[in-house]
Amino acid sequence: MRRTEPTSIGQLLEDFFRQRAAGAASMEGRAVEVWSEAAGPYVARHTEDVYIRNGTLYVGFSSAAVRAEIFMSRKQLAGRINRLLQAEVVRRIVVR
Repeated sequence: MRRTEPTSIGQLLEDFFRQRAAGAASMEGRAVEVWSEAAGPYVARHTEDVYIRNGTLYVGFSSAAVRAEIFMSRKQLAGRINRLLQAEVVRRIVVR
């Protein structure tokens, strides 16, 4: 199909990767990448470890106060990550 209007390279790349990188492993990798954006700068500063396995995002913190805060808002944070990714990638968050 031929495009009639100009499209930005960023949009073309986003479309390309969305179509081709729909595999679970690449989407899970992106979930780890957007953690800082979804959680915010203060929480990101106190985050020590983030990894994902089978739809479960494991997050470790250096601050007990931040750990307690994130524990209470796990579902909202998982929803925010999934909205950023435009896919249902994170099913639950385990706070460590």
